[in-house]
Amino acid sequence: MHLYEYEKLRYSDSIRILILHPCSDDSDPIICTMQYTRLSDVSLEYEALSYTWGDMNHRQAIHFYGGSKTLLVGQTCLDALRHLRQKSTYRLLWIDAICINQEDLLERGSQVRIMDEIYNRASKVVVFLGKHASCSEVLFEELAAADELIMAGKECDRPQPSAEIVRALEKLFLRPWFKRVWVLQEVCAKSIVTFMCGSATASFSALSTLYFGYSGHTKVSKMQWPLVLSWMFEDSGELPTTQLNLWKRLYESRECLATDPRDRVFAMKSLTGPRQSELNFLINYSQSVEDCFIQVAEYFLSARGPRILAAIRHPHDKVMPSWIPDWSQNLPLHDFYLYPRTPFKETDIEYKDSFTCNEDPMYETRKISDGQGRETLGLLTIGYQYAKVVDRSEEFCFDSIEDAEVQMHRLYYSLVNLRDIFLIPDMKGDCAMSLIQGSDLHTHLTRFVDGFYVGDRVAIGGEQIRNFEKALQQCRIILLDNGELAITPGSVRVNDVICIMPKTDAPCALRSNEKGAWRLMSGDCYIFGAVSMLALTHGGVVLDQYVGRNLDKLQDFLIR
Repeated sequence: MHLYEYEKLRYSDSIRILILHPCSDDSDPIICTMQYTRLSDVSLEYEALSYTWGDMNHRQAIHFYGGSKTLLVGQTCLDALRHLRQKSTYRLLWIDAICINQEDLLERGSQVRIMDEIYNRASKVVVFLGKHASCSEVLFEELAAADELIMAGKECDRPQPSAEIVRALEKLFLRPWFKRVWVLQEVCAKSIVTFMCGSATASFSALSTLYFGYSGHTKVSKMQWPLVLSWMFEDSGELPTTQLNLWKRLYESRECLATDPRDRVFAMKSLTGPRQSELNFLINYSQSVEDCFIQVAEYFLSARGPRILAAIRHPHDKVMPSWIPDWSQNLPLHDFYLYPRTPFKETDIEYKDSFTCNEDPMYETRKISDGQGRETLGLLTIGYQYAKVVDRSEEFCFDSIEDAEVQMHRLYYSLVNLRDIFLIPDMKGDCAMSLIQGSDLHTHLTRFVDGFYVGDRVAIGGEQIRNFEKALQQCRIILLDNGELAITPGSVRVNDVICIMPKTDAPCALRSNEKGAWRLMSGDCYIFGAVSMLALTHGGVVLDQYVGRNLDKLQDFLIR
């Protein structure tokens, strides 16, 4: 028995379609035929599969040419084929792991560039979530009952789902498919999407109406509606340029997962609007992860300038400059920085002096040595040192939303104020620290403009808990030498410098080295006070205004 050998794809719109042979015995081997065709063929009909590859270390064989040749696929793919196989009719499918020669990097890149066309051209997208678990059968029975009403055009006025069904739904949302980055473009805006668990099926409408308690108003679970489901049929709020759309999509998909970090970028291409072909140059599996992220940063830099630093909330350990965003990180970013700067009236803010620099650029990139004989890309910009770090709290780490809620209550109700988390006696009496408590404390710790009163008789809602978790996950509250507090990543340490730079969205944390260069620890710090609050209200323009009041303190920063 020999391994299946792929024939080359001849045209830019060429694809392979897997013909799954019928079988009446579920235990029989999977027999297939590979069809070579083109998307431009008007007679072409097939279904596209959306699934997770799973563990590829234990692969199983599917058979071609009557069993004389085999192709090894992952267990999840094999399970999907068994449940998709029909008793008496052939089924035409497009499955990425099979229909793309994964060993051919050039082919992988070219097929990724037309991935949206492949899924759009399909008659239906089938989402295979895996085999049934003990609780999923009762869930899909409920979904089938809901689908029966929906398909008959009737109102889905079923009783509220039982606790057992809600638990089953929550477990379903924990399956890997709901976190995989590629599924976003596989199902977004597709006309027909069917969810499959084992051999049972359900529609998006059934899932949605069940999650919202059949009433459309009350969620049955504290668990968030998965991002992939929220993107399926919602207006994406398209921005004016492909660069901004890619920026927005990368921000919003931050918590999604990919085996290959480059796919965090590549999977967003088809979701960036009508000029998505502008991104074809980025899709290259022959380049390293670092080279990919550097290329993306340079692409963004031309449109957003130093504002891209806000995408570096936590430092990375990749072999690339510290100011290059690492899109493989999964910790959430503050989504305020997604959008263009908000215009404002001068009377709205304290700092009215404008900072402009018409003759010289605010930043430039330079080829510099990394100190180990290699060339790297430095970012030269200007700014001023706002304050130094003199103390820091323990790092906040949350295992779950429930853990975040426990820690949130403990912090809000157990401390008189934030002075108690620091060790420096002569700083504990600082006025700036002693005044931060109650609703102000919540406003700062969740990094949202609209605060609320936190009292013993006021329940903390799920959204506030998620904001708290997002703002403080793997972060610390630090004390500055001017008596102010700030939120920074956990890696920031004493003697690091908080800087304010023009044309950025948030204060930055920098660490100097012995050679006069700086390492960016975070481009998204939050100072408890007017600087960060106004920046959140009005955008990074307020930082330019602040710099305009401190021109005498400006200095160059070479970040590498």
